[in-house]
Amino acid sequence: MKSHKSSFFLVPFLLLAAPFAFAAKFFENRIELSQSEVGNILDRMLRNEPDEHLWDDFLSVPIKDRTLDMIREKVEVLWAYDVYLTQNASGQYILNQKGLDELANIIKELRFGRT
Repeated sequence: MKSHKSSFFLVPFLLLAAPFAFAAKFFENRIELSQSEVGNILDRMLRNEPDEHLWDDFLSVPIKDRTLDMIREKVEVLWAYDVYLTQNASGQYILNQKGLDELANIIKELRFGRT
């Protein structure tokens, strides 16, 4: 009986929340970055120059240009999985060789289109 009662309240909540979540997607703040600016950020990542603020801002704020935002999302995956990361001597997480190789492929895609 308890699970039916929980479901009874969950369905109306989801019906009310879904349109708000959908509308919020259209009004989220997006940053204006050029292809060159995105390339420069990725080049710094490729050189493993840790900058937590830059990475956090780049990875967490969507880009207005949808194509560049798709690139941002691909890079975000690299920083989300331990398989692409290692810790440096000062304790900061940086990309390991596998992560750097994947990032190099993403940079090629950014500059030269799909390969």
